[in-house]
Amino acid sequence: MSILGWIQVVLGLLAIGSGAIVLCGVLRVAPSGSRVIRFLEYSLTASLVGLLPLTGHLSPIQKICMLSVYCSGAIVLAWRRFHLAGLWRPVFAFMIVAVLYLNVDSVAIQLFNHLPFSAMAATDAGSHFGIVQFFLALVFAVLGVLAVKRCHDQRTISL
Repeated sequence: MSILGWIQVVLGLLAIGSGAIVLCGVLRVAPSGSRVIRFLEYSLTASLVGLLPLTGHLSPIQKICMLSVYCSGAIVLAWRRFHLAGLWRPVFAFMIVAVLYLNVDSVAIQLFNHLPFSAMAATDAGSHFGIVQFFLALVFAVLGVLAVKRCHDQRTISL
């Protein structure tokens, strides 16, 4: 794996850690503004590093990084521009989960493609990683639905 790949993995792991804290805040009471900012900083920096290897075509990692940037933009719009009013509160909650999933997905792809033990597993049926991806997406879809349901119960979010 290249140096940029390792940097993206480290930043992605930082984004996943801070995103898990923000998601707990969304699911319980309310996330703090500084934690949301830290999560978005790590996530956007990891996405920028993932977009850096400029090639003639977009790799799957670059597509995931672009989608993560767009979802982060929706978070900022819902939070700063529309102050989580009306429909924007569930958009904020769901996009937090989406960005967290995209961070997990990009780190998983980077590690799965470049670690020696996973390269051997990829030569088997080839579907092991696909099965893991499916269950990972399923878990995050459930978390997204829970986050949207819980955000309706909250009166104020201290952002």
